Formats: sequence, C-alpha cells, structure tokens
Amino acid sequence: NNTEVSNQNSTNNNHRFNMRFDYKIDSANELLIIPNLSFQNNQASLLDSTASYFHASQLVSSSNNATHSNRSGNNLNNTILFRHSFHKRGRTISVNVNTSSNVNDGNTYLTGINRSYQATGEQDSTTQQLTDQHNKGYQVSTNFAYTEPIGKKGQLQVNYNPSYSNSKADQESYKFNTAESKYSLFNDSLSSKFNSIYKTQNGGISFRRGDRNNMVAVGVNYQFSTLSSNQFFPLTASVNKSFNNILPNAMLRLKLSAKSNLRVFYRASVNQPSVTQLQDVYDAVSNPPNVIAGNPDLKQQYNQLLSTRYTYTNAAKGTLFVANIFLQGANDYIANATYTPTQDSAIGHGLTLLRGYQLTKPVNLDGYLSLRSFLTFAVPVKIIKSNINMNGGITYTKLPGLLNNLQSMSKTLTYNVGAVIGSNISQYVDFTASYSANFNTVKNNIQNTQNSNYFSQIAGVQLMLLSKNGWFFQNDLNNQLYSGLTAGYNQNYWLWNISGGKKFLKNQKGELKLTVFDLLKQNQSITRTVTESYVQDVQSQVLRQYFMLTFTYNLRTFGKGTPGRNSGRSWNGGMMRPPGD
Repeated sequence: NNTEVSNQNSTNNNHRFNMRFDYKIDSANELLIIPNLSFQNNQASLLDSTASYFHASQLVSSSNNATHSNRSGNNLNNTILFRHSFHKRGRTISVNVNTSSNVNDGNTYLTGINRSYQATGEQDSTTQQLTDQHNKGYQVSTNFAYTEPIGKKGQLQVNYNPSYSNSKADQESYKFNTAESKYSLFNDSLSSKFNSIYKTQNGGISFRRGDRNNMVAVGVNYQFSTLSSNQFFPLTASVNKSFNNILPNAMLRLKLSAKSNLRVFYRASVNQPSVTQLQDVYDAVSNPPNVIAGNPDLKQQYNQLLSTRYTYTNAAKGTLFVANIFLQGANDYIANATYTPTQDSAIGHGLTLLRGYQLTKPVNLDGYLSLRSFLTFAVPVKIIKSNINMNGGITYTKLPGLLNNLQSMSKTLTYNVGAVIGSNISQYVDFTASYSANFNTVKNNIQNTQNSNYFSQIAGVQLMLLSKNGWFFQNDLNNQLYSGLTAGYNQNYWLWNISGGKKFLKNQKGELKLTVFDLLKQNQSITRTVTESYVQDVQSQVLRQYFMLTFTYNLRTFGKGTPGRNSGRSWNGGMMRPPGD
C-alpha cells in the first residue's frame, strides 16, 4: 500500500497560430492547406511526500522530494490536400501530405530524502540532481487515393500511404558537487542518447456497393514497417525490426425499415511503441519512489475493433431508441511489468531499488479485451410537457500485466443507468432533472487486496425562470455520492450554484448576471483509477465558493425574435459542473 500527498504549482503559457486555405481551382480541382504552429512553456514546482507499507501497517520506505522544472517546446503541423474529379462521375484522385515537427527541451532539479526501514535499522539517502532533457522529432506521411465507379452503385478505391518518423531523445543527469557548489558530477546511470526511425509502407484496396440507405464495403491493407533504434549512451546498442501486417476493414449499413437502421463496422490497426518506451534508461526523477524504465524489445500492438449501432426513430410519436456495442481486443498489448522488492535490490546501471519502491517497464502481453455497450430510449411525456431520456450500459475490461514476474489479469465490470427529464413547458420556465449511477466490480487474480465493489451516483436538478421584462433566476443543485473506496475517500456532498440577473437594452441584447458558485462550500474532486497492477484513489483540492459578475452583450441576432429557452440556456455552459457530470 502506498500513500502520497503532493502539492504542485505550475504556470503554463501557450501560443497557437492556425490557418486554413481552401482554393477551388475550378469545377474539377480543389486545393486545401491547413498549417498550425504552437509554442509552449511550463514552469512547475512539486512537493511530494510518500510512504510505502507492507500488509497495510508495516512501514518499509518513505521519501520527501522537492522538484522544480522548466520546459519549453514548439510544434509545427501542416496538411496539404489536392483533389481532382474526372469527367466520369465517381472517378477521383487525391493526394494528401501531412508533415509535423516537434521540439521539447527542459531541465529538472530534484532534492530528496529517501528512507528505508530495514530489520537492521533505518537507512537514509539524500539526492541532489539535475536532469537535462532534449527531445525532437519530425514525421512525414503521404496518402494517394484513386476511386473508380463500378456499375451503378459500386465503387473501387486504391490507396497507398508511405510514412517516415524520426525521433531523438537526449537525457543528461548530473549530481550536485558540494566542493564546487554546482551540478557537475555526471551520472551515467540516469543518462542516455537515443534515436529512433520508424518507416511504413501501407497499401490497400476496398470495394463499396450500395447507396445511402443500404451499403456494404470491404477492404484490406498490407503494411510493412521497419523500426530502427540506436542508443549511444550509456551503452551502445541498436535495434532493427520489421513487421508485416494484414489490416482488413469492413462496414455494413442497412435500412431495416422506414424507422430503423443498422450499422456494423470492423477495423484492424497497429500501434508502434514510443521512443521513450523503447529507451533503455531508468527515470527515477519524474515520480519518485516509482522508477520507470524502457524496453528496447517491445513489439507493435495489433488492435481489432468491432462496433455496431442500431437506431429506431418514430417521428410521429417523438420516440428514439439507440443501441451501441463496441468490442476491442489486442495482440502484443503494451502493458506494464511492475516489480516491488522486499529488500534493497540492484536493478542495473549502478542503481539500487529500495525496499518498498516500485520499478515499472512496458512489456508485450496478450489478453487485452474491452467490451462497451450503451442504450438510450427517449420519449415525450405530454402530461408534464417534458421529454424523458433513459439510458444504461455495461462495460467489461481485461487488463493484462506482470506483477513481480507473475502474469496478472485485472478485470473490471461496470453497470451504469441513468435518466434525464427535460421540460418543454414554455420559453419562460425551463427545468431539467437527472440521475446517473455506476456499479463497479474489480477483480485481480494475483492481488486479492485489489478486489473491490464500489458505487457512485450523481443526482441533479436545474431550474430557469425568465420574466417577460427580462428578469431571470437560475438554480443548479447536484448531489454526488461515492462508496466502496479507500477509507476516508467515501463522500456524500452537495454542489449548489445559483444566479440571477436582468436582460436589457434593445431586443434584450445585454445581460447582467451575478452567480454564486458552490453556495454550500462542499465541492470536491475524487477519482478512482484501475490498472493491471494497482487501484488508486485520488482526492484533489478544488476551488470552492466564489462569486462572479458577468456582463454579456449579444452582437448578432437573426430577425426580431423573442428571448426563448435557448437564451436562458447559457447558464448550462457557464455554471460549474460537478466532477464527472
């Protein structure tokens, strides 16, 4: 068991420039160019205190760390698309070129005190370390597509998509030299220089037949990929791999009746490991006492996705029914292997993993599965001039992992139900009542202590009253409940926001509104994360009660119009919503 308390202050500056150039050369040719450029800078300070226990009570290690970091970077992306239509209807050719480059530089200062509690007594160690990181990369990809009509309702498409990606990562670590009062002692165990090149050749063919009501499409792509990586420090090593993948795809769309339709979609894809996942280096700075390592032997992850969607609409009665099912599996799933020693252990590169600390590295495992379903049914209720929307679903997830060299499987089953009643009374009275609940079960075949059942619910009511002379009142009241979490994290609280104001000026274009957020001073943020190796509960400090005076002037109206339901709905986006709503 691990407990952690952290306090972080950060300042982020971002500048983004976007442009879109759409040039219709003539009736048969069109050119589209979309460039965007962004700059980022981040300064952060983190105070972190952790403690690790065996059997919930035996303290084995603790640490107190202060981290200060300064990072900056830029990203440049550009898309160029050219389309040409031939005289024969349905015969087209297009060329799409995508380019991107990114640079990210920064340094991190770490000062920490680590303490290990052994049978022979306490052992303390102090860390003063500077880490310089320089990462950059660029990617180029091109897609050529040609379509040819086959008969009256058929179309054949041939595509070719080559791509090239180059990534470089340089990390240099220095220990503090007391004699010189500066960071000048090079730490080769936490330093590395790494370069990775990923190339793909993807080509395929697909055939589509039908119209907008009934259509079937099938296709297959062949992808040949090469991955070459070179490590120059601390050890000289290289990895050269090639992958051959058959990637089928299919889609079926059927109009079952005048009111219902069905859509089925299937696709296979691959994910290549990132440069940091392949890097044979240990990161003991980012999140102590959790040490992260790379794995140069990682393979590609092969994904398969199957989704179905059924829709029934009765416009005469105003009813709607939608059912969705998503099934996803993966071979060579990139999972995490976690190792927690029962005594101080050497892990290579001259590093020692203290008792109770944790080492995590990516590995390929089979067994990943995700099944999600969602159903919704909407129907009007004339007696109260409202609409009711009922929904529900089931989510089942299997996450494979390695825990102290034993293969683990974390299984999560979630049931969710909910209902929303939205009024349709008039433009001057508007209310919404909603409820949602989640029932969760977690089981792990290795760690029985992770097995748990937990529950959460959100119930709320929103009310808006608008007078003909422009006075309005808005109320947003929600209750959130959590049970089954770690002791101290089960909560039941209310979040109440209210506002009132006046619409004025010509056509009521102006609005002055006073809002009180979190009237009861109970707002909280609680999250649970379930992974293949641990279950984590986090409670974060959030802003509680505050007041806001807002003036809004509407510059554009269509026709004369009368302030209606939509004009009163601005509060729905402006009011603070409870976490997870």
